[in-house]
Amino acid sequence: MDSPAPVAAWVVLGAALLALAAVAAGLLLTRPRRPVGEVVGDRPEPPGPPGPPARARWAHDDLPSFAAAPPGTPAVPEAEAPGPPEPPVAAGPATPDPAGRAVAGLAAAALALVAGLAGLTLAAGDDPAGRPAPAATASAPAPRPPPPAPAPPDLPAVPADPLPGEQGAGALAARSVPLGDDGVTARLALGGLVLEHRSVGVTVTHPSVSVTVGPDGTALAHVRLPTWNCLGTTAPPDPPAAGCTPTGVEYADLPTPALGVTRDGDALQLTGRFPTYTRPAGTPAAYTGRVYPLTVTVAPATAPEHGEAPAEGALFLGTERAQALPDRTLSRIRDAG
Repeated sequence: MDSPAPVAAWVVLGAALLALAAVAAGLLLTRPRRPVGEVVGDRPEPPGPPGPPARARWAHDDLPSFAAAPPGTPAVPEAEAPGPPEPPVAAGPATPDPAGRAVAGLAAAALALVAGLAGLTLAAGDDPAGRPAPAATASAPAPRPPPPAPAPPDLPAVPADPLPGEQGAGALAARSVPLGDDGVTARLALGGLVLEHRSVGVTVTHPSVSVTVGPDGTALAHVRLPTWNCLGTTAPPDPPAAGCTPTGVEYADLPTPALGVTRDGDALQLTGRFPTYTRPAGTPAAYTGRVYPLTVTVAPATAPEHGEAPAEGALFLGTERAQALPDRTLSRIRDAG
């Protein structure tokens, strides 16, 4: 909306000019004038010899003087001769008071000053209330737009059923998903789990799981499966102490959409088919050809402090189940929000 200052300045300027014109007209009308009947140019005669009698100022009828002194009448001495009658002075307008003219002049000067100030205000274009001119406010920097939301990471897909020895495994081993403002990250260390039943004994593992989930639901899970061949039908709490034979470590990485993620408040559930691979010494990672359908649950074990808390949960493989270890430093969950 435009400022009312220019309109007010125009009104003040117009009023001042009208008042100034009125005062000037008053001064012109009250200027002193000469009395009516004053003869312009009459000056007193310089002293000198007497000359002919001065001509009468006013034209008058000489019939009365002719009747009083016809031709041949003795002349009357000059001292006794009556002088010409004084001409009547016509009454003129009263001379104006000088003090009033001075006051009118001061008023005219004040009005001229007001008109000049109004003209300067219009020329400058400033608001009389002290607000900056529109050009000053236009130079203020515009607010910066909010930064764009980060794009979801480009995670390569994992083959659903890779062949044994197939290359290309481990491409996601060092990757994670940005948490943003509402992401979640968690890790679990779990107890013993039977991976396979053999004719003599079982293959067991003590798995660990880590996952990062972004605010848009994009997620990436990593699973580590150290394995042992043990005699018996169950997974011992401490395979090396139970005399089990180590058979290496298998790894698995699974991103969305192959990885299903369900988020219920601070709790997470991960579901997917995890193809495993190994890292033989001196050779690239290679798939084992084994795929494990796993389900993992994780939730805070206590109330979070600064968004982080110990985690509890479990890993399921068919009818087998591995529970999170009681060591709260190994299992943690953190909410970035």
